Amino acid sequence: MSRSFARLRETAGLPGVRLHDLRHTVVSLLMELGVPPHVVQAIARHADVKITLKVYAHANLDAMRQALGKLDGKLS
Repeated sequence: MSRSFARLRETAGLPGVRLHDLRHTVVSLLMELGVPPHVVQAIARHADVKITLKVYAHANLDAMRQALGKLDGKLS
């Protein structure tokens, strides 16, 4: 499948992006959008949700600020 994708990508004149890179991007975006991890796991076809969470559930700075802002509101 990767070789077929590479040929299509080259024919289309697209930069050197691997099929795996696109897969990683999709899963990362789904996690950022708040899609439940078990749904992302099913889409990515990971054997266990732990794999999905270990690889893709890295909190971004905006999410951390928002979470701390909620806590600040409770403590004020």
